[in-house]
Amino acid sequence: MLSNFFQIFLLISPVFILIILGNILRRVGVPDISFWDVNDKLVYWVLIPSLLFHHISQIHLTSSMIYSYGVVILSGLFIVTIVSVLMGKLLGYSPESWSSILQGAARHNAFIALAIAGSLFGDEGLAIGAVFMLLYVPSINIVVISIMVSNLKQPGKTDTAKGIASIFIELIKNPFILAMIAGLFVSLIESDELIIVYETSGLLGSAALPIMLLTIGAKIKVRDLALKITPIIISNSLKLIAFPIIAYIVATFIGLSQLEVVVAVIFASVPTAASSYALAKQFGGDEELMTSIVTTQVALSFITIPLLLSFIA
Repeated sequence: MLSNFFQIFLLISPVFILIILGNILRRVGVPDISFWDVNDKLVYWVLIPSLLFHHISQIHLTSSMIYSYGVVILSGLFIVTIVSVLMGKLLGYSPESWSSILQGAARHNAFIALAIAGSLFGDEGLAIGAVFMLLYVPSINIVVISIMVSNLKQPGKTDTAKGIASIFIELIKNPFILAMIAGLFVSLIESDELIIVYETSGLLGSAALPIMLLTIGAKIKVRDLALKITPIIISNSLKLIAFPIIAYIVATFIGLSQLEVVVAVIFASVPTAASSYALAKQFGGDEELMTSIVTTQVALSFITIPLLLSFIA
């Protein structure tokens, strides 16, 4: 098992090296600090949507595939959401704190998952990961953000119904979701003329993950780390250990292939989304705790992901 761990660690180490490199580049100011803000927009509006469109458009989705993948990801989401909220309330944490625990436990950095799946399994891994993302992105936003809007006091905002309605408006405008929906429509069309679209989106998409990983690293600020041990342990344990174990058990039980099981575990085991901090700030959560959870999860995932995969691969 130990040799398997090191083998997997070496295979996925380029993903983590790019994250570390992004942090170093931001610290030394190469490129200029303003680059990372501009880069965010390029990745968000062009590169990642191109990557998702490219892979979704070439998948022939079936109802059984959607059902199986949905059961895996939603089972984990349901369990860790319930546990996060219950533990937060039982331990007497404020909604600001337990909502950050919830984000840390339930949200995934899908870009790290796609990068690892692609590193291990190439285009086939990326394609399966893209389907998980298709099901996960709207689900997680509806569930987690609805809970946050309903329980947190947002500065200048008092109408919960309007807040929840804004979630659906944002989902409709989300370029990732729009790209995946467009990919689904194109996947139903068989035409040689679409080869230009596939090639163009493939070229753009190939630049997405390395740039995104550098950006993830650039956004990590260890200097802002403020440790609140118990909430961090709860959130990190649910995200880095419980969620992938649930995904493995459910995926195995419903009979997914070995490749699908491994990609499901990869998707479930990655650290929480970097955007969790922005959501905590927007909706009135504990920003300081969220920063600590994001930073510690990224650091711990360097070990936990290859360790989990060494048991199942």
